[in-house]
Amino acid sequence: MADTQELIEALHYIKKFKGQVFIIKFGGEILSDEKILETIALDLVLLHDVGIRQIVMHGAGTLISSKMEKSGLKPRFIRGERVTDEETLGLVIGCLRHVNKKIVEKINKKAKIAVGLHGGLFETKRKKEELGYVGDIINVNSNIISGLIDGGYLPVVLPIGMDREGRSLNINADVAAGELAKALNSTKMIILTNVEGVLNRDGELIRQLTMKEVKKLVENKVVTGGMIPKLESGIKAISKGVDRVHIVKAGEHAILGELLTEEGTGTMITRK
Repeated sequence: MADTQELIEALHYIKKFKGQVFIIKFGGEILSDEKILETIALDLVLLHDVGIRQIVMHGAGTLISSKMEKSGLKPRFIRGERVTDEETLGLVIGCLRHVNKKIVEKINKKAKIAVGLHGGLFETKRKKEELGYVGDIINVNSNIISGLIDGGYLPVVLPIGMDREGRSLNINADVAAGELAKALNSTKMIILTNVEGVLNRDGELIRQLTMKEVKKLVENKVVTGGMIPKLESGIKAISKGVDRVHIVKAGEHAILGELLTEEGTGTMITRK
């Protein structure tokens, strides 16, 4: 009987979400587990097949840090954002392109729908001098993405922008996902990460948060490091019209488990 109830739940959500746009963001650390990557690719294809329009935004954090250390460079972060000098920028772009290609190939082995986007999407300006070649997004050329998803494709986007002088700038992938969600009037943004979701001071999962509660967690330093840009991008996306933001551990079939069940698997952020 439980299986029947789960199926009824899933069908309800499929009907509800059909035709909507979702942003799926995940970090490069997911690539280290082939089994999880395979199931995520399958989740994306299944959701695409039932009429849910998706864009994948990815980072490459683990790979970038590993490559930096092998090159004698020390990774540095300020509030969860990578400090990117000129040498690091070239390495970042190379790692992101490698990750992009791998994700596209994984999806296309199941259904030839994925298209990698390496540039031309984000117009940026330098963020803070202390961060180096890191960009703030000032405009999203959303027509590029809209044309692809209207044509039945699944864009896979890496977070590199360009300023008005034609220089490439690194963008935090969580921030880029939030800007994409806002620009495309997405219903949901799903952030896959390597923790269960947002945790309280005792390390326990918080199932649901409002924007106001998220701000308090950041102000009181309950969350730190890489979770900060995730939460800040989520708040910004919701304030600009995104209905829900989900922060979920990248386990097997994590996307389906979060979207197509009542309880979900991670943390859901709502307006109020």
